[in-house]
Amino acid sequence: MKPNENVVASELLVRFSLCKLASIATGDTKEDLMALLGYRNETGLSTCYTRCKESLKTMTETDLTMVNRIFLEYTKEIDPSFIKNSTEKFGVQVEQVGFTYPVAALAHINKMISAITYKRVADIIDADDINKDTKMIIVNGGHYKGTWEFPFDYRLTKLTQFRHIDGKVSRIPMMTKTDSIMFAAAGDCQAIKLRFGSWRASITIVIPNNPREFPKLIDRISDQRSYVYNLVKQMKSKPLQIILPRFKIRTFVDWTGFLQGLGMYSIFNTNSTDLSRIYKKEFRNKTIALHKIKQKVFVQIDEMGVARFKPHPDTIWGPPGLSAPDIPKFVADRPFYFEITWDFENARHEMFTGVYYGPESTTVIPK
Repeated sequence: MKPNENVVASELLVRFSLCKLASIATGDTKEDLMALLGYRNETGLSTCYTRCKESLKTMTETDLTMVNRIFLEYTKEIDPSFIKNSTEKFGVQVEQVGFTYPVAALAHINKMISAITYKRVADIIDADDINKDTKMIIVNGGHYKGTWEFPFDYRLTKLTQFRHIDGKVSRIPMMTKTDSIMFAAAGDCQAIKLRFGSWRASITIVIPNNPREFPKLIDRISDQRSYVYNLVKQMKSKPLQIILPRFKIRTFVDWTGFLQGLGMYSIFNTNSTDLSRIYKKEFRNKTIALHKIKQKVFVQIDEMGVARFKPHPDTIWGPPGLSAPDIPKFVADRPFYFEITWDFENARHEMFTGVYYGPESTTVIPK
């Protein structure tokens, strides 16, 4: 990816697939997967998907279109138990495809993903991703257009200055709403949490006090996995006027190299992988390695989301464009980090995480 490029990804979708593979792995491959996933026993594998199942189901009924597949080389040697009930238990569907015909397999997979996501996620794999020796790939993607619990009034949206990390300024459509908002401030940053209409779903947005300090904020979030969660636990409800850009981020992620960078090599190496339990017992002298993990995610945030309706004339503070008096402001007019999550009393599950650096193509205001 290019520096300072908008990005969004779903670690959770990849985790579902890896939990599925870990459930049948043995030897070093099992140990590597369990260490990567952060689990000490099989209980973590069995609950990886089921603890999110109802929340994910609610989200897919409203705002989310997603696909999560493990594609295997078509052969009668595959154990049917590896395919059966995979979606219900692990949130990933297992299918067989003829990789011995790479061009046809490529067309089939891309066409399938495009159809399932109503063409919002397309061309997820390319010609270099599969060949006649490919035995297994993981492909997942999703399109999310969040519907708010309490939507923004589109009549208040107006062009507002956005300050880029390099000091440039551009004008983009910014949404406005005044309400009691969950808010926290910590040193050089501040954060809010807004609820979506989907059960337990929300978005947390973290902005630096100074746009130029954003790289340091991202490093801190990356180094301290619980940093944002700790901010959320400190949040209190307070009256705020929030001003946010509406945005679209579409990102392709090849997780293969990233996972190898974390030390996950055995699963990709035919000579060292131990996923033989994918096969029937009489064929478990064979080896099978994962060739690729690829993902494409498309997230849209606007005033309403999927649900569209005409706002009531009494739902704004005075006439359109009028600021609420004496109300503190949270203005996301600079790069920010965000998480779309399901929040429970003692747990928080991240569906999407991303970074918004600003509009990718717009008019820059000269200084």
